[in-house]
Amino acid sequence: MLQTAARLVSGALGRDSAIVRSLRPMYESILDLGYAGRGIPWVINGEEYRIDPHQRHRLGTDYDPPVAEFLRSHVRQGQTCFDIGANVGVYVLQLAHWTGPSGRVVAFEPNPSARTVLERHLRFNGITGRVTIVPAAVSRESGTATMYVADAEGMSRLDAPNEAIADRAQAVEVPIISVDDYVQQSRVTPDVVMIDIEGFEIAALAGARRLIQDKRDLLIVAEMHPSVWSSAQTTRESAQQLLDELQLTPVPLQGQSDALADHATVFLKQRERKSAL
Repeated sequence: MLQTAARLVSGALGRDSAIVRSLRPMYESILDLGYAGRGIPWVINGEEYRIDPHQRHRLGTDYDPPVAEFLRSHVRQGQTCFDIGANVGVYVLQLAHWTGPSGRVVAFEPNPSARTVLERHLRFNGITGRVTIVPAAVSRESGTATMYVADAEGMSRLDAPNEAIADRAQAVEVPIISVDDYVQQSRVTPDVVMIDIEGFEIAALAGARRLIQDKRDLLIVAEMHPSVWSSAQTTRESAQQLLDELQLTPVPLQGQSDALADHATVFLKQRERKSAL
């Protein structure tokens, strides 16, 4: 009832009006108290989860519908999924739902604030035992780097702050691991890899070379950020060269006309390999 009333008031005054923005934190705190700190019911792409009310703006009820539908139709019960750049868990929750009790999700998230919220969401939804959180960024090779973070903001980025949050971003040192190193160390091999890491997606693929070459049924979905590839020493040419080496073809999932020029999500389809004579 409270949420219904709030939606009516917000609709009447305007969601982005000054008065609604000023009242929002208090409203979210009331919601948190009303549900005794156990998270509020929240629908994401047709399925209900429980979330921190302060994170509603990061977990849209219609979140990347074409991408979610593609994943929903391809992810299977019992599979293992890597969510690289998990943030507060909008895809972790969905992947855990789609893979079921016998499935497994490995969530890579270097931002401490986002990880705290992610852990809360796992607890709210009773899936802590099925999700492994790796407190590291992912790139070509393992090491350390500077990350510019702003609370649990999903636009946090390695090496240089995102312009959208530059005025409030703070620099923190974070560990980096490559996918191949993680697979070797953990002995966990994914069936699905999802990547959204603000321009470092090609670098992450370079660090997953062995996995991609060895596992020809690997499902890879990546959000492309070509406008900031330079921060990861990536160019259009080097991106295309790596995809050719790995025999991957980017297939647009969000209607983009150029899979390597537009900021949008792609399915990296494995090409048919010719059998050796």
